[in-house]
Amino acid sequence: MTQSPSGDFLCPSFHTQGMTRIRDEIDRYRDQCIGCGRCRDACPSYRHGGCDPLAVMEGDYAKVFGCVGCGSCSRVCEHTDPKTVMLAAYSIMLNTPVSQAFLDTGLSRYPDKDAPGAQMVPQWSGDDLYVMPGCVAKCDVPYVVYAAASMMNGLGIEASELPDFTCCMYPIQFGTMEDEERWGYLTQMGETAGGRELVTLCGGCSEIMNRNAVAAEHLIDFLHPRIAELPKISKSLRVSVEPGCTMLHRMAEMEDIIRAVGCEPVGNQPGCCGKGNRNVGTALMGERQEAAAEAEVIVVGCPMCQKQYDLVPGGKPSMHLAELVAWAFGDTVSLKVHRIQVPFV
Repeated sequence: MTQSPSGDFLCPSFHTQGMTRIRDEIDRYRDQCIGCGRCRDACPSYRHGGCDPLAVMEGDYAKVFGCVGCGSCSRVCEHTDPKTVMLAAYSIMLNTPVSQAFLDTGLSRYPDKDAPGAQMVPQWSGDDLYVMPGCVAKCDVPYVVYAAASMMNGLGIEASELPDFTCCMYPIQFGTMEDEERWGYLTQMGETAGGRELVTLCGGCSEIMNRNAVAAEHLIDFLHPRIAELPKISKSLRVSVEPGCTMLHRMAEMEDIIRAVGCEPVGNQPGCCGKGNRNVGTALMGERQEAAAEAEVIVVGCPMCQKQYDLVPGGKPSMHLAELVAWAFGDTVSLKVHRIQVPFV
């Protein structure tokens, strides 16, 4: 057994109790569905033979496999929240407890010791502001965390990593937890921030934290009011802009930031990277690469996107928004450890 931030002990019984709660939650949202099919039309996975959100809303939970959690279904639905149902149904179908990695480290996965940039040490300078890296940045693309520290130093902000942060509870494995248990981890992070500005590198983190009354802003929202403070990078680039699924509503603001550092957004429509999903990930990433055909580099607002783009054989070079801004301030160190090299630095 292990302790939660509230001091309570987790034990195997929370899994069964969580399943009871999660089924009740699904029923509540499903009852509000009118069966219009707009979720199916909007789902990027469905067109590749993956998740069928309408079938799931009608009770066929086996059709949830291939869901990438992008939220396209909920963005077009005027009556209920299909995304919540998809994630909950996934938890039911997988029926797995939280990972050992979480119990050991508080993160959804173990840090990859062989990840690009794993040996890089972020140079934080103070605690006027906290950065919440999130599990993917911390474990799989740690060079993004390094770049975030460099970016904050360039802006003259004394920042540091949020002490003792845990997973934001977004991943599917946490769907089996009781609401109160998940809430404990989130509120603990809010209390640790202690009223300081809290910035995330991942839209999923900021979305779920704000939904649970923990004030956190994504990097796009943090940078946009500071556009006038941003210098230009040494080379103007044609940039494919990918804010990440949960930040699509901030596409215009991210484009403003791209222009502020001297780059040109090119006209692709953003979409889902596929998140490495074994059912539809390759097809969705193929769409993203094709959409970025006119760009020299892809700039993302999501660590998961950066991880996936940097794994594509022969794919376009990519970078996280934090790296682009760090470059504008003269630091290109993180860009030199990517698997797909950025050829302009």
